[in-house]
Amino acid sequence: MRKSSMLVFSLMFLYIVIFLLSMYFLPIIFNQQYGFPMFLLISVMTFGICYFTYQYASNYVNAHRQNHEKTKEIMESILEISDSILTIKDKQQLFQLILEKAVQCIDDADLGSLLILKEDNLLEYKALVGYDKEKFKNLQLKLEDSFLYRYNHGDTSQSCIIRDVQQYDKNHLSQDTYEELYHADGFITKTALSTPIKVDNKLYGIINVDSKNLHGFTDLDMSFMEYFANQITTVIKNQESLDKLLYLLKHDNLTNIYNRYYFEEIFDDLLDRAERYNESFAIAMFDLDNLKITNDTLGHQRGDLLIQQFAQGLKSTVRKTDIVARYGGDEFVAVFLYADFQTVISIINNLHAYFINHPVVIEDAIIANEFSYGIAHYPSDGTKRKELLKIADTRMYLNKHHHKQ
Repeated sequence: MRKSSMLVFSLMFLYIVIFLLSMYFLPIIFNQQYGFPMFLLISVMTFGICYFTYQYASNYVNAHRQNHEKTKEIMESILEISDSILTIKDKQQLFQLILEKAVQCIDDADLGSLLILKEDNLLEYKALVGYDKEKFKNLQLKLEDSFLYRYNHGDTSQSCIIRDVQQYDKNHLSQDTYEELYHADGFITKTALSTPIKVDNKLYGIINVDSKNLHGFTDLDMSFMEYFANQITTVIKNQESLDKLLYLLKHDNLTNIYNRYYFEEIFDDLLDRAERYNESFAIAMFDLDNLKITNDTLGHQRGDLLIQQFAQGLKSTVRKTDIVARYGGDEFVAVFLYADFQTVISIINNLHAYFINHPVVIEDAIIANEFSYGIAHYPSDGTKRKELLKIADTRMYLNKHHHKQ
């Protein structure tokens, strides 16, 4: 507004200057007979020039202001998405938030979809706005069937606007793919603005904002959408870095099962739930009997193979509801939900059989993992974490002593 006011003031000042100069010079240049008509002509021309100049400048200022406001709106949305990284549960929520903000920011956008490119070159729908999620749940698109690929002849780095989406897809898609989209109500939109999401200069996914208006979206909207997509690339990379960090905080680096820190955290939550709902469970401690001799004779790298294989065997033997973790150097722990002693012993017998059938081959040596174990039961043996772990640990060392005899 301030710039517009200054512009109007400048134009009015220019008009007055020209007006005064004409009043001074016209009587000198022309005789009195033609002075007034010439004055009137120059006044009209000056006013016309000033008026059209003002209109042009005013439109320019308004367009610049609208662009600035739209850019500001997009940046505020990006900041909101970035701030949510620490509170959202998973990437699915992140993708949904990204899409919702895109639809909100782009004029004429009523619906939208966000697709992620998988390793098999299929695009999977990860977020939807305005469409039935159930109908798109199992629907995947070949990259070659995407708007970007078809419109740009294989160049997926450029955005595009597709008008009359249903007719366009009918002309370019296979009959099966077209019918899948038709039955999913994918053609309630008239116009689609499709933009690539690139991470590390590679196609990561596609974000589509759709309009029910056949003449929706402009090249300016496409520029805004490209700017939005470029900004969310950083957000996605930050989310992936955070996911990796959280994974490392929760998992043992050698075995990729839970570490002691995270196990104790979820075990305390398990105790609270068991007490609240009167549930029971068993906890077992495991110790690798032949790890030390393997380390001493074949080296720690060979010993690491035993540790990794034990973790793999434990994960493959327990039930999906059970929890396993590496508790120390050669110690592992497992929680068996809703299980009594006999159930746990049966699982451990299966674990013994697993290692007999899957020995570790180290150079010329064939080694079967051997282990000792101890079991404690909640609530019959105790109700506190330290108490239960101590009982299981004591029984494990009794079992180890029995093996040595």
